[in-house]
Formats: sequence, structure tokens, C-alpha cells
Amino acid sequence: MNGNFGDRLRKDWVRNRSLYFLVIPVLIFYLLFHYKPMYGAVIAFKDYTPALGVADSPWVGFANFARFFRSVYFGRLIKNTILLSVYNLIFGFPAPIILALLLNEVRNKQFKSITQTITYLPHFISLIVVTGMLTNFGMTTGLFNDIIAFFGG
Repeated sequence: MNGNFGDRLRKDWVRNRSLYFLVIPVLIFYLLFHYKPMYGAVIAFKDYTPALGVADSPWVGFANFARFFRSVYFGRLIKNTILLSVYNLIFGFPAPIILALLLNEVRNKQFKSITQTITYLPHFISLIVVTGMLTNFGMTTGLFNDIIAFFGG
């Protein structure tokens, strides 16, 4: 081989500089959204206290896992998790496909677009926001009670 590794790397950098610049945003994306959050997984091995933060909380090793596996709720939690996953596969997987096939057969464009908007809208609003809206609407001075009072309730 002619030249050392540093020379070959420098030549490759000069020759393919634009390609390396295209890779930089992808690397930043993966570092920020895939590798950085993994730092938080350390909490499972610590006696985490929010006031101390992740770095300063005392290390407990597998004590949290041992306590979870010995818990009287372990079997029930695992069973519920598996059942929820199976139910999600059975009911959650085919339902959107069936809805899409049914909407594909609808002739009224306006009804079709309104139905699509209503069914997709929950995917764009956070569950926290929806819960807050329902709480505010359900208050004694909220929207729901105002509507009930308007109709004589």
C-alpha cells in the first residue's frame, strides 16, 4: 500500500467532501434522538432522586430489578402487558386498514374528508392536551356543562 492511513483519509476527505457534509445532519439526528436518550436508561440502576439528578443519584445496581421480580404484582403486570400487546395486534392492527378500505368506497367526497380528518385528528394532539381539554370542559363552568345548561339540564 502506498502512503499511510492519514494520507489516504485526507485524500478521501478532499475527494468526497460533499458526501461527508451530507452525512453530518444524519449523524447529529442519531446522536440527539437515539443515543442521548439512552443516557436516561441509567436511572433503572440508580436510586433516582429528581433533586439530585441522574448523575448524582446513588448507584444501586440490579436492586430495582430484583425488587420488581420479587414483587407480588410481577405476574399480573407481565400478564397485563402481554394481553394488552395481543389485544393491540388483534384489534388495533386491522381496524385502520378496514377503515381505509371502507372510506375508499365512499362516494361523497365531503363526508369522506370530514371522516378522515376526525379519525386522524387524535394522532396530532398529545394525550396530555386531550386530558387537559376534557378536564376543562367537564368543570362546573366548562363547555359540556354549559351545553347541558343551555338545553335545560
